[in-house]
Amino acid sequence: MNILAIGAHPDDIETSCGGTLAKYAKAGHKVFTATATNGNVGSSTLSMEEIAAIRKEEARRAAAHIGAEYICLDYDDEMFFEDKTARLDFINLVRYCKADVILTHNPHDYNPDHELTSKIINDIAVMIPVEKIKTKAPAYDKIPIIVYFEPVNGLGFVPTEYVDITDTIDIKRAMCREHKSQISWMQDNYKDTMTGKDFFEDYDIIAKYRGIQCGVPYAEGFRMANDAFRVIPYRILP
Repeated sequence: MNILAIGAHPDDIETSCGGTLAKYAKAGHKVFTATATNGNVGSSTLSMEEIAAIRKEEARRAAAHIGAEYICLDYDDEMFFEDKTARLDFINLVRYCKADVILTHNPHDYNPDHELTSKIINDIAVMIPVEKIKTKAPAYDKIPIIVYFEPVNGLGFVPTEYVDITDTIDIKRAMCREHKSQISWMQDNYKDTMTGKDFFEDYDIIAKYRGIQCGVPYAEGFRMANDAFRVIPYRILP
């Protein structure tokens, strides 16, 4: 299968579903990672152009841990809005990847870029096979399955699916820590809401908690998009 994980910002994917993507890759599936924005406000000291370049390179290095291809749609961080161009860019991305499965943000999250990324993916999924909607990548005859990973800190999220990532937790950690620029950024901007100096440590706690829920050391939790043309009678997650 072709697996596309799309987040709003560099580091969203690795923190939310890095262990699951590593399992897909180990099983021989083709994995793509993508971000809607380039993260260009993610520094207190660097210019927008400088931090965007750094964050895209960090995302490429993270993807390389599992042999994935990284794609950035290059929208501005926190100033990402929907219009016809954005919708077509998302359709083109999915068609380029020929995605069978898309992992993306939960529709309800703390950040508008997260929620809009999820919304656009949901909006355009049924358009993928429509030939009259023209993009650089051609249409293909499939409506991808959509899987939501949990929002930041898991607030209000009750998984319906779990993936045991005990054997890929170290890969997930390595992928996350390629995003070195985000450790200082989070400390500079969100220090009052953080539990430690390295916010990636929080994702270990979440993985342990989800593991407790399903009886393994580490897990990631998900919900399926159970809408028309997306319901399946079999398990799609590894």
